[in-house]
Amino acid sequence: MYIIIGQGAAGAAAANELRHLNPAVPITVVTEEVDYFYSRIDLPDIIAGKYDESDSVLQSAEQFNSARITCKMGQRVVSIDPKHKDIELASGERIAYNKLLLATGSTPVIPPVEGANATGIHAVWTLQQARNIIAAANSAKSAVVVGAGLIGMKTALALAVRGLSVTVVEKLPRILPRQLDELASGLIATQVQEKGVKLALGTSVERIEQTPDGKVCGIRVDGQNLACDLVIMAVGVRANVELARTAGINVERGIVVNEFMQTSEESIFAAGDVAEVVDTLSGLPVVPAIWPEAVEQGLIAARNMAGVKAIRIDGAALNSVEIAGMPIVSIGDIEGNANDDVITFHKGSCYRKVVMRDRVVRGVLCVGDIRHAGVLGNLVLRQTEVEYSERIAQPTFSFADFMAM
Repeated sequence: MYIIIGQGAAGAAAANELRHLNPAVPITVVTEEVDYFYSRIDLPDIIAGKYDESDSVLQSAEQFNSARITCKMGQRVVSIDPKHKDIELASGERIAYNKLLLATGSTPVIPPVEGANATGIHAVWTLQQARNIIAAANSAKSAVVVGAGLIGMKTALALAVRGLSVTVVEKLPRILPRQLDELASGLIATQVQEKGVKLALGTSVERIEQTPDGKVCGIRVDGQNLACDLVIMAVGVRANVELARTAGINVERGIVVNEFMQTSEESIFAAGDVAEVVDTLSGLPVVPAIWPEAVEQGLIAARNMAGVKAIRIDGAALNSVEIAGMPIVSIGDIEGNANDDVITFHKGSCYRKVVMRDRVVRGVLCVGDIRHAGVLGNLVLRQTEVEYSERIAQPTFSFADFMAM
């Protein structure tokens, strides 16, 4: 019996791969969600009305049934017993496993500020939360989004599309600080503001104001009150590691795994937003929390659970997204250090940057024009030595140029 806790990108990928590798073995997926596997990436577009809920479904109940994968929906796992190799559900049911995968994902962080318990504060992480935001937005006039990362910015733009007056509050001096450098951030900020979203950068939330009956009515930011009747918290997520920790599994920021996605318990694996792996470029432990990485980890974990030896090939942080109509590709270390060669190209709304260290491409950033970004990204992932060329940052640089270097 294979048990998978979690039905996100890593959990679903693992379940399907296990079924592919072994047509007969029982597979059970346990998840607290009641919605079957959907694309979390689509949530802001669902809020904007661009997609229907059905457009985000990646694997329905019927498809899981067809694959003979048992799904226990709306079920919470309360404990894992590695010694007896079983899990306990909140209902009291115990299920034995031969191999267990922890794909428990992560949970949005709600900052511990005064008034954070007010009605009207939302996170954007599940389909149900997206439904709640849509319902709240139908009667709201203004919103404040706390956090200018990918989720925060896309949700802010989605609410603006719905006709709300929207302000994004970010404690750092620029938007998308993990994905963009200062120049790129400025280009995207201009586009975002042209879409009607106001930006309050370099500011911190002091408290959340609420009415006598406990509803949000504003946010106090650096001595000013931003009136609003809807608040979105998008300041980050925290890996769901408590099940593993209480089971005695090695946990740091995430559940520590080896190259086989195996935890400190031989029969237990972890994958996705909850797994802590080694970053290729820095050599440091990281919890990537990126959809493609979660899928890859789920596949590698499944193969090793099934006895087919597979090793995770360390990847680099990769983001490919569109914000306010501007395509962005950010791969690896886009900041670099003092000794790196930094090659840039900037013309109008097109900005491209390549960071090289010792003839190896360490990071790539493309904004506006992302032609051939895949070629550059491949150089980062493979860590291949190349000859220095000023052309490498230009939009016309292609595979043919790479072959000629």
